Amino acid sequence: MESYDAIVVGAGIAGLGVGSLLQDKGLKTAVFEKSKVVGGRSRTFELPGGWRIDMGTHCVDQGIHSSCNKLLRVLGKEIPWSHNLEGFMFYDEDGTWKPMMEYLNLTAVEKQELLDLQKWIGAATDEIIDHYDNVSLTKLLDEKVKSSKIAEFCKTVGMVQTTLTESDIISAGEFIHIYRDQIRVSVSPDLPFNAVRMPLGGVATMMAAMEAAYRERGGTLNLGTPIRKVNVRKGRMTEVVTDEGAYSAPVVVIAAPIWNVLRFLSMDEMAQFAPAWAKRMKESEFETSASTGFTIGTRAPLFNDKCYLSAWRIPGVGLPLQILGHTNFDDTIAPPGHMIAFIGACGTPAQIGNAEFRKKTLEQFWEVVKKMFPNVERDLVWRQDGFTIGIDGLSRSPGMTGRYRLPVFLPEVPGLYFAGDCYTGRGVGMNTAASSAMICAEEILARQGR
Repeated sequence: MESYDAIVVGAGIAGLGVGSLLQDKGLKTAVFEKSKVVGGRSRTFELPGGWRIDMGTHCVDQGIHSSCNKLLRVLGKEIPWSHNLEGFMFYDEDGTWKPMMEYLNLTAVEKQELLDLQKWIGAATDEIIDHYDNVSLTKLLDEKVKSSKIAEFCKTVGMVQTTLTESDIISAGEFIHIYRDQIRVSVSPDLPFNAVRMPLGGVATMMAAMEAAYRERGGTLNLGTPIRKVNVRKGRMTEVVTDEGAYSAPVVVIAAPIWNVLRFLSMDEMAQFAPAWAKRMKESEFETSASTGFTIGTRAPLFNDKCYLSAWRIPGVGLPLQILGHTNFDDTIAPPGHMIAFIGACGTPAQIGNAEFRKKTLEQFWEVVKKMFPNVERDLVWRQDGFTIGIDGLSRSPGMTGRYRLPVFLPEVPGLYFAGDCYTGRGVGMNTAASSAMICAEEILARQGR
């Protein structure tokens, strides 16, 4: 059996990132991935007729300034990016879409209040953010905001950042951190999100670059190789069991979400070494985000705005709304003149995991979509109904972000590490995974004295 300095479980952004960074420092690594392709939840699918669809929106917050792009550049990779986001559109109760500032319709006093809030967020130190990591967005807004319009706007932004449905369960620290970094790379206070982009050609473009970086460094990539068991043994190296055999290494990195880890790493066994951590892992299995909705292809654009479309609540459905017209930013992923749009409603894992709830919600939701976009059924080429539980890893809720997040390293189990969007890291979705990969690799190398 081949021997390695480090074994990595999972070939998503975090797994390939950690593997590549360790290879750079002379460690011999192997990455094991259950799927036959890399990417994890960052996947692109090809449909007949020239359609390429991502799992979800896969916007990269901050685009070329993001943790994802920072990791790519560290690995010597550049990828093409889509057109940037130009703003937000909100669905008004009068049945029309309106640009952010028009929808808010702020008074002069409220405009100043919003500018003051953005100024405070833009100047927030990491210490301030750390303080608010255990505070809800609701409490932050109670402290800082008087206008109900601005409060609704902030709740909607927080929902888009985290895919969580209530401001009570959104971490104020994470809201501030993401908003602060957006402001710092934006061109205007009125366009605080304009650095958001997508990999041109779909998220597979980024994952292909990550895979190439790992292979070019001599890493061993084992696709279609699920992990059956990870055995932690006192005084011995951690063992990773596959159908082909068992592998042990001084370093084992689990780059997989909590709900997958619980399938192959026994928390009863881990409780012998790290009882508090094992208890929290079990409690966190369903602490994540979820949504249901439609990915559609149309023969003509439903709208042409290069904006994120949203609403704090969908009329008649009662759930938050997220809509992205992918082809308004990247026209390479569909036949000329056609559109791909993701139209989603955020819910709790309990709601979205309930088949009856989904069925009823999607029926009501589609009726609203027809009102939002009167030509949708006329121009519809295909429609995929779906749902996802576990969109952004561990929830960005109070007490679950920043220093409260599950760690990348357990002192009680030397040699065992974790990376990905459930563990230490910051940012929206894929950026959490990329930042976690860099944090994890730095921790490993420091403990290796490299």
